Amino acid sequence: MNPSDTKKELILKTARELLAKNGFAKTTLDDIAQALGMKKSSLYYYYSNKEALLEDVMNRERDNFCLLIEDALKSKDSTINKIINYEKAKFEYVAETIKLHEVSTSVLLEMKSKMFEQIQIIHKKEIEMLTKVLTVGIKNKEIRKCDTHRIAELILTLSEALRHREFYFASFSVNKKIDFTKAVDDMTFAIKLIFEGLKV
Repeated sequence: MNPSDTKKELILKTARELLAKNGFAKTTLDDIAQALGMKKSSLYYYYSNKEALLEDVMNRERDNFCLLIEDALKSKDSTINKIINYEKAKFEYVAETIKLHEVSTSVLLEMKSKMFEQIQIIHKKEIEMLTKVLTVGIKNKEIRKCDTHRIAELILTLSEALRHREFYFASFSVNKKIDFTKAVDDMTFAIKLIFEGLKV
């Protein structure tokens, strides 16, 4: 990695932390430059504006998230356990991001609205990966023939709904930390119910 790449990595890491902590609207290039101990003009060598920097941060987050869930689905475990582990990995990723960067619910929701395009890309990739895992499950005679795409969409919708439930309840309390323990338990239960119906 050359010095320019190393500096860019540091800029992305710092920007991610500030954006997570303060939100997009309240984070300026001056804030990022100050946190890095560099002049704002030096940031322009790497990024022409805050939007370009945010896009790079979001691309990096998307890539990291997709690698994490790909790894969770690559195990040699049964189809149901692959999907349960994949869901646990997703919930852990979001929980860890909140914990490490002290993301408030309102900041997370603000960032999510800015990330709509990225979310669509991730959604499409997740559907593809889940469909593939379910198709392999059918080939291995673990589950009966079914509409794998529709099952994948259902799993994704349930997962998203359970995360939103926790964000929703947390938004009513200033001190409430988001805890996904119940959401993970509920998601595991839902997956088991789905697979009960798919038994060969």
